[in-house]
Amino acid sequence: MTSETTPEQQSAAPKLAFLRSATVVAVGMAIMNVAAYGFTLIAVHRLVPAQFGAVTALLGLLLIGNVASLGLQASGARRIATHTGPGEAALADSMLKAGRRAALALTALSLLLTPLFMWLLHIDSLVAALLVAPTLGCLTIMGSQLGVLQGGHNWTELAAVYTSTGIGRLVFGGGALFVHQSLTAAMIGLALGAAVPALLGGFLLRGSTGGTPEQVKEVLRETVHGTHTLLAFFVIANADVLLARGLLDEQHSGYYAAGVIVAKACLFLPQFVIVVVFPSLATNPGDTLRLRRAIQAVGALGICCVLGALILPDLVVKIVGGSDYAPVGPIAWLFALAGSSYAVLQLVVYAAIAQQEKRAALLIWVGLVSLAVATFIILGTDIATGMTGVKVLVAMTSTCALALSAALASGLHRQTVPDGAATE
Repeated sequence: MTSETTPEQQSAAPKLAFLRSATVVAVGMAIMNVAAYGFTLIAVHRLVPAQFGAVTALLGLLLIGNVASLGLQASGARRIATHTGPGEAALADSMLKAGRRAALALTALSLLLTPLFMWLLHIDSLVAALLVAPTLGCLTIMGSQLGVLQGGHNWTELAAVYTSTGIGRLVFGGGALFVHQSLTAAMIGLALGAAVPALLGGFLLRGSTGGTPEQVKEVLRETVHGTHTLLAFFVIANADVLLARGLLDEQHSGYYAAGVIVAKACLFLPQFVIVVVFPSLATNPGDTLRLRRAIQAVGALGICCVLGALILPDLVVKIVGGSDYAPVGPIAWLFALAGSSYAVLQLVVYAAIAQQEKRAALLIWVGLVSLAVATFIILGTDIATGMTGVKVLVAMTSTCALALSAALASGLHRQTVPDGAATE
């Protein structure tokens, strides 16, 4: 007796494959984020406030520099996913070589800028400031490796590298602080921790050879565009904190900063959806069905976050800082909405990168200027102050993110794909 696959089973297969892939990546990224948060908890308890502030400032530098890693990952994933025919090993090798070149350049630039970092951030330890450079170098190499794994749909290996990123930071960074309570020890641990995923990625991708100099140049050219677009996104996603600091009084800017913790959690929560769907968006540019489903998934997670903040405001207050931040509780859902709105924007930004849409970065910069001007008009002239100012600013960030998402999505190429054809 021969078993036949029904149309319903054929339609369900891609969805099951997506769920399996998303689950594997989500678990890896969750471990990474929890472990990274564990390092932060160790640091805040093992260091005096001044040194913890210095660690936080240097982590901010790493966050900015890591945009190059994300650009490499996006360009690598797109090129691998859209590649057809033989030569995949050579293409992967060109990605890895481009990552090493970018890492060397970023490391050298960071070393040259070390005196500036120390002056701007009031860092007293030369060794700690110097260690930003090799840490960024390792993260950049890791970005190229993640791109190859992501583009090839190697989800288990990808999740393993993500997991090792968090574990490396927790074990080496946290461990170093138990050995010696100092800024220098923390940065030594972070540098060693950043080497862990780069070494693991190199082991997983061993055997990739044959990349030509011209392929490497093509990767780097595409990476510059992707990095610019992602830089624009990260700037606008963090601009509200700076605007709040400059235009609200100290107390209410502190409330806003606490609320941003909620927003960032909602922004990063659905990242696994973007990681899994991005290669398919690159393979099928203009696939409105796939993009719409991804937006629905990100939106559904956002709705859950908003409802959770509405139902459990007291728990939110405990997480963001305790009773001192009690006024944040009733409006925590607004920050959840803002973070979820930026999560949707991030997905559409990656869809634009998948299509190599050149106008995306310009549109985001225009959105940033518009947000800044509107904020200066409303908060700078005291039209809204105190908690009203906090509410207005977070509402404007949500509106800006959703408006940019709609504008970017409307400018993407469109190509309708039948429901049964959407496969992972």
